[in-house]
Amino acid sequence: MSKVKILTISVLVLVILNLGMIAFCRIIKQKEFGGRDGGPKQMIIEKLHFNDQQKEALNALVVVHKSNIDAIEQDIRGAKENLFAQLLEPQVNQKVKDSLVRVLGDSQIKIEKEHFDHFQKIHSICNTPEQKEDFRALVKELGKIFSKRRMQNKAANKVAN
Repeated sequence: MSKVKILTISVLVLVILNLGMIAFCRIIKQKEFGGRDGGPKQMIIEKLHFNDQQKEALNALVVVHKSNIDAIEQDIRGAKENLFAQLLEPQVNQKVKDSLVRVLGDSQIKIEKEHFDHFQKIHSICNTPEQKEDFRALVKELGKIFSKRRMQNKAANKVAN
């Protein structure tokens, strides 16, 4: 077999493997997060077997939760901009730097509390013993689900930059 033929076959095999990996990752992500359109909300609805009234209550909770998280994330962006602006100063003001780092830490605490409160409210929507048991099972998965999601977002951001 000629070198060109071997090289051509190798490239084709690599292309097929890459396409297979892309398809596999998309399928796994859709299953893990309740599909492309639904995300975590759809996953929660399915795992807790919410009825239409509960779905509406969840939708209202999600709107408020998203608004609260967006506000905190905006504060984080502002604090980070101010923090990195310190790098442009002839001398970094240590008090300003420490203060901004503290603001960032406090903001992360607010986000975690907001997530926790959000799931407490979701638990209050559960009104059958089966849903409460399903919620217990969901709680065991939450840490894994959202830490994986956060890691995937970080990886996607690194690739984009």
